[in-house]
Amino acid sequence: MSIRFLQALALALGVVAGLPASAEAPTLRWPLPLPAGQPWRIVDLREGNGIRHEEYIPRGQGVEDYRDRIIVQRMVSQNLNPETYLAHVSAGLRAHCNELTTSGLFASERDGLPSAAFTVYCSRFDSRNYGYVVAQKAVLDGNHLFVVEREWRLPAFSVDATGLPQFGSGSPEDEAIKREIRLAVRWLVEQVQPGAEVIAPAPPPPPARLSQHPKRRS
Repeated sequence: MSIRFLQALALALGVVAGLPASAEAPTLRWPLPLPAGQPWRIVDLREGNGIRHEEYIPRGQGVEDYRDRIIVQRMVSQNLNPETYLAHVSAGLRAHCNELTTSGLFASERDGLPSAAFTVYCSRFDSRNYGYVVAQKAVLDGNHLFVVEREWRLPAFSVDATGLPQFGSGSPEDEAIKREIRLAVRWLVEQVQPGAEVIAPAPPPPPARLSQHPKRRS
């Protein structure tokens, strides 16, 4: 069964608690430019009481046995700023991980909206034979937090004495994962922003029409 630990963390933090069930506050919406490289499909969409939750996995991966996933949440901030929210998530994960390290905390402000992003490495989740790598960004827009995460579920790995994750063999697959994580962090920092305009790529120009009349030789 899919582990929905981050949603449970949000509930534990009181992000959802206290919202009146009768008040269907409108949820702020904004387009999310999904990262390139593979086709994504939406597998979960829920909205109510001012909260919106979306989940995406690549086509070809199963809902219960996915390798990577994107989660988008929009919720009332309840006085949590982006850095505080990410710190709570990290603390909640630490209770379930044999070893945990974080990297790349990046705090910034764009268009007047403060944000923070970082990556969490959980070497093994409880007694399961896999761990998680979660790259997250939280953006504060008025009274709402926008949280976007890119998550990988990987075979259990280790964290060395310097706090660096060690995926194992140094194989091409391990290097590909590291590169994928770096690209995901760049996507979160540079492209994920409420109100950012999603610009569709320009269509290719039509092929040049060939003349129907051959040139007359002189």
